Amino acid sequence: MYEFQPKEEEPQPPQQTPEEYLAAQKRSIRKKSWWAVGIGGFVVAVHIGWLLVFAILGAKPDLSVLFRSIFFIIGFFALVAGSYGLYYAKSLSMKDITPTVEAIEFARRSEATTPYFTMILIGSIIAVFVAQMTVGLGESILLAGFVKPEFTQNGQYWRVLTGGALHGGLLHIYFNSQALYGFGSLMEYLSNRAHVAIVFLLAVIGGGLLSLVFIPDGTSVGASGGIMGLIGYMAVYAYRRKQQLPPDFLKSMLINVGFIAAFGIIAYQLVDNFAHIGGFLVGAVYAFIQVPRDLNVDPRRTNSVIHTLGIVAIAIYIAEAVFAIFRITESA
Repeated sequence: MYEFQPKEEEPQPPQQTPEEYLAAQKRSIRKKSWWAVGIGGFVVAVHIGWLLVFAILGAKPDLSVLFRSIFFIIGFFALVAGSYGLYYAKSLSMKDITPTVEAIEFARRSEATTPYFTMILIGSIIAVFVAQMTVGLGESILLAGFVKPEFTQNGQYWRVLTGGALHGGLLHIYFNSQALYGFGSLMEYLSNRAHVAIVFLLAVIGGGLLSLVFIPDGTSVGASGGIMGLIGYMAVYAYRRKQQLPPDFLKSMLINVGFIAAFGIIAYQLVDNFAHIGGFLVGAVYAFIQVPRDLNVDPRRTNSVIHTLGIVAIAIYIAEAVFAIFRITESA
């Protein structure tokens, strides 16, 4: 006779108390912050050490050299961000990490989102960068970058778009791709992918045109104007929808904006701040118009017109990336 043996239940992991969860969050933030402080501090110390060595050897120290080094600037901001993270971990409370019922429900309805448009945008700029590597970064920028005298004197108006797809180096495209994926996927998650494509394209154009006004003889490349448009959109979105988002979401967005602004001020010799400002303003204005004030209206819903415009916008960006590749490689 078969004797039924009841299956033993697997032991469940012990439930964390709110206090234990808060302590775990603080430990996680501190760990990441100490890494940022250590790495950033090391990079900053190396740069300052080199200046001291040259000073000892009799050379006149030039502090402006530090702010022309992207590695020093990144290290400096890692040091500052890590220091802030340690402060933030110390001041973190349950109120900061406890979402409202509305925020939980809003997040639940967004779980199935896949950031297709964001991945298409990243794929486009990577494809262009591969083409750039075939002829050299300097040559490719002359051929398809936003060379402003070519725009104004020779009528090459397409450069305001192709310039937003080219990049000046591996670090440039790495950080832009990382930021684009972070903010783009977040925007697709909380809003609608059609808005991602529309805002990104308009912000590339708006940022480029503002840069043209203030730096008419310069050359600009990079997707950061479009990325700043996404950040401007999300900053306004976070303000209007703060009741439906995690408690510190708006605070995090404002901190991001502050860090980017400070980075631009310090690295003004390396960063096109006017393209950043123009892109940010385009995204913010678009959000003021598009994000509903009524919390009962779902901002992820779009009509057929916006849906079509989103498809057109992503198609235009793909087309200009293909055109940029053609311009770059036709002379190879």
